Amino acid sequence: MKRLGLPPLPPLRITIPAVLLLFAITVGLHDLHQNASLACRRVEEYTLQELTQRMSELQDHLELLLNLHQSERIQEEVASLGTDPHIQTALLLDETGRVAASIRRVEIGQQGRALHPELFTPEAEPILQRAREHLAGSTLVTADGQALVARYPVLVSDASGALSSERVWLLVVRRDLSVLKQQARDQVRANVVQRSALLAVLAGLLWLFFHFVLTRRVARLVTTAQRFAARDWEARSGLTGRDELSRVGRAFDEMAERLRTTQSQLEERESHIRLLLDSAAEGIFGLDLEGRCTFVNRSALRMLGYADAGALLGRDAHQLWHHSHADGSPYPRSECPILQALRDGTEDHGEDDLIWREDGTWFPVERWSYPMRQGGRRVGIVSTFVDITARKRAEQMQHFLIEASTQLAELLDETRTLERVARLAIPQLGQWCVVDRVDDAGQLHRAAWVHQEPARQELLRELAELDPPDWSSSQPTVRVLGTGGPLLGDEALAALRHAGDSGARYPELLRRLGTRTAIALPISVRGRTLAALLLVSDTPGFQYGPHELALAGELARRASVAMDNARLYRQSQEAVRLREDFLSVASHELHTPLTPLRLHLQTLQRALAASGDGVGTGRLMPKVDKALAQVRRLSQLVDDLLDVSRLTSGRLRLRLEPVDLVELTRDLAERFSEQARAAGCTLRVTTEGPTTGQWDRMRLEQVLTNLITNALKYGVDHPVELHVSSAGGRARWSIRDHGIGIAPEDLERIFGRFERAVSTRQYGGLGLGLYISREIARAFGGDIHVESQPGAGAVFTLELPLEPARDAREGAEPCPREETRPEPPPACHGP
Repeated sequence: MKRLGLPPLPPLRITIPAVLLLFAITVGLHDLHQNASLACRRVEEYTLQELTQRMSELQDHLELLLNLHQSERIQEEVASLGTDPHIQTALLLDETGRVAASIRRVEIGQQGRALHPELFTPEAEPILQRAREHLAGSTLVTADGQALVARYPVLVSDASGALSSERVWLLVVRRDLSVLKQQARDQVRANVVQRSALLAVLAGLLWLFFHFVLTRRVARLVTTAQRFAARDWEARSGLTGRDELSRVGRAFDEMAERLRTTQSQLEERESHIRLLLDSAAEGIFGLDLEGRCTFVNRSALRMLGYADAGALLGRDAHQLWHHSHADGSPYPRSECPILQALRDGTEDHGEDDLIWREDGTWFPVERWSYPMRQGGRRVGIVSTFVDITARKRAEQMQHFLIEASTQLAELLDETRTLERVARLAIPQLGQWCVVDRVDDAGQLHRAAWVHQEPARQELLRELAELDPPDWSSSQPTVRVLGTGGPLLGDEALAALRHAGDSGARYPELLRRLGTRTAIALPISVRGRTLAALLLVSDTPGFQYGPHELALAGELARRASVAMDNARLYRQSQEAVRLREDFLSVASHELHTPLTPLRLHLQTLQRALAASGDGVGTGRLMPKVDKALAQVRRLSQLVDDLLDVSRLTSGRLRLRLEPVDLVELTRDLAERFSEQARAAGCTLRVTTEGPTTGQWDRMRLEQVLTNLITNALKYGVDHPVELHVSSAGGRARWSIRDHGIGIAPEDLERIFGRFERAVSTRQYGGLGLGLYISREIARAFGGDIHVESQPGAGAVFTLELPLEPARDAREGAEPCPREETRPEPPPACHGP
C-alpha cells in the first residue's frame, strides 16, 4: 500500500460495516429501479391478460344478446363493467359511432368521439379500422403506460338472424393502470427499504462484532477463507495480522463469486423449467411421499380455482381436491388411485376421474400419474390432468340423441311420438315439459305433459286441464305454433306466467311445479309447425344456454322427422286401404257384366248345338267355345284380384271340412287329363296311403289347380308327376315337371305379387297364382317351396298340417259351403 502511495485502510470494525452500508444502499437502489420496472410490467401483463379474457367473453355474450335483441340485457352487461373501480370508460358503439351501452347511462345515444376523444386519437384510428374490417379485437397499453384500451368488434345479426360481418359494433374499454402500478412500486419500495434496513442492522451488529470479538481472529478467518476457496472444508485458522481486511475480503469475494455463478445457473434452470410447466395446457401437480402438494402449475391453479399456489403447497392433496365422489359421498384414501400409485411406485391412468374446485364444484378429468425417483429412491409422484367436461357433454348429447332417434323411430303414431318426446326431454332438459299440437283441422290439442317427479305429475295434469291450449291464449306453446319461432328465457317465462286466468289457482300451480326458467321450441314438418315443446326448469342458478338450446333443437328436429314418418305411414295405410277397397269393388263390378255374358254365350252354344246346321255350327261353335274360354279366363283374373284384396286386408275366410287329399288329387288329374294331352304331357299320380285333413276344399283345390296348371304350362311335352304323402301330422303334396326350370335368384321372387320369371308375351297372366297359392297355404298353417335348376324342371311342394292351426281355425267359417269356385285358369311361376 505504501508503494502505491495509498493511505492505510481503517480497521475492519469500521471498514466492513461501511462497505455493507454502501452495498445495502447500492443494492437497494438497483433493486428499486429494476423491481419497480419489473413490477409495472407484470401489472401490465397480468391486467392485459385479464382484460383480454374478459373482453372475449363479453364479446361473445354481447353477440348472443344482440342476436336475441335483448337491449336491456346488453346495457346491463356493459354497465356491469363499472363495478371494476379501475375501468374508467366502457362503451358499446354502433356502426354510426353512437353509444348503445355504457357504464354511464347519460352517455347512451351520444357520439363516442365527442364524449371520449382520448379513445379516438389519430394513432387509434388504424386499430379501430382493423377491428371493424378484419374483426380483430385488441388490447393495448397507452403511450404513457398509465392505462389499457381494449377495442373489440361485436357482430350484429341481419334480418335472417345470422351474424353479419357487414354490421359491426365496437366495444371500447379503458382501464386505469396508474393506481395498480403505484401500488406495485410502493410494494417494491417497501421491500427494498425493509431489506436495506435489515442490512443496516446487520452492519451495526457486524460493527459491534468486529469491535469486541473479530479483530483478534482476522488471521484465522483469512486462512479459513482461503482454504474454503480451495474447497478444504476441514480448514481451521490461527493466523493474525493488521491487513486482514483485504485478505478476508479477497477470500470471501472468490467464494461469493463462485456461489453467485452456481446460484445464477440454478435459478436460470429453475426459471426455464417453471416456464415450461406453466405454459403447459394440462394441469400438473406433484406430491411427496406423504401425499402433500409440492408443486402445482398455472393451468392446474386455473382449473382448480385457486389464485395462488401458496394455498396448496404443503397441504394434503387428497383432502383438497380428491376427497369425494361425484355424488358427494366420501372418497376413502385407501381407494384413491393416485395415492395407491404413490404407495406402489407404479404408473396410473384414469380416463374418467374427477377433481373438486375451491368453490365446492367438481369437473371430470382424464388423469395420468407417474412416480418420481431420485438416485433410485422414490421421492413422490407427479400427476397431469385435462378437463374433459366438453368431451363428456358431447358424449352425453350424442348418446341422448341416439337414444331419442332409436325410440322415436319405433313409433308410427303422432300422439305417441309427442308423448315419447316429452318423456325423453325430462330430466335432461328440465323438470317438466308440455307439448301441444295442431290437428289437420287446425284445432289445438294438449298432446303430453310430463314432470320429473311422479308426485307432481297430478299437479301438472291439473295445470294442463285448467288452461287448455287455445288460439286466443298467450301460452308459450300457442305463440310458438302461431309464429313458428322459439321463445327463449325471460320471454318464454313471462308468457307462461301470464297465460292463465286471473284466478289464484294457476299461479299457485306454477309455484308448486317450479318455474325458474323456460324455453318453447317449434316442431315443424315440411315447413309447417305441427307441435310446440315447452321445457321448464326449477334448478337454482340454471339458465338455458347454447348447449341446452342446441340439444333441445336436435330433439325437436328428430321429433319432426318422427312425426313426418308417422304422418306418411298413416297416409300410406290409408292409400293401401283405398287401393284394396277399389280392388274389391272393381272385382265385384267386373263380375256383374261377365255373368250375363257367360250365360248368353252358353245359350248360344246350346242353340248352335241344337240347330243341326252342320256348316254354320262348324264355323261358329269353335268361336263360341273360345269366347267362353276367354270369359272363364277373365272371370279367373277378376277372382285373383279379389283374392289379393282379401289376403291383403285379412278378409280371407276358410271353411274347414274333412278333405281326402288323395281323392282330390286323382279328381284333378282326371279333370286336367284333356289339357295335359293337349300339352303333350302325361299326369302320373303316386301316393303313400290315405291322407285326410281339415281344410277348405275349394281353397285347397284352387292351390292344387294353380300348381298343376303351372306344371303343364312350363313342362310342355314332358311327363308331370304328382305325389301325396303324410307324416308327423302333416300332409306333403308335390308336383314335378321336366320343363324349362327356374333360375336360383328367382326361386323366392316368383311368389311375390305380380312377379314372374319369364316373359309376359310368351306365357301371359297377372303373376298372382303363386302368390295367392302360398298365402292360402300359410292361412292353413302350411307353406309352399320350390326346388329347381334352369333346364332341369321344377318341384313345387305343398306342406299342410292335418289339423288346422289355431289362427286358421279361428278364422274359419262353418260348413257347408254355398258356392263353388270355377275352375281356375293357368297361373305363372318361374321362367
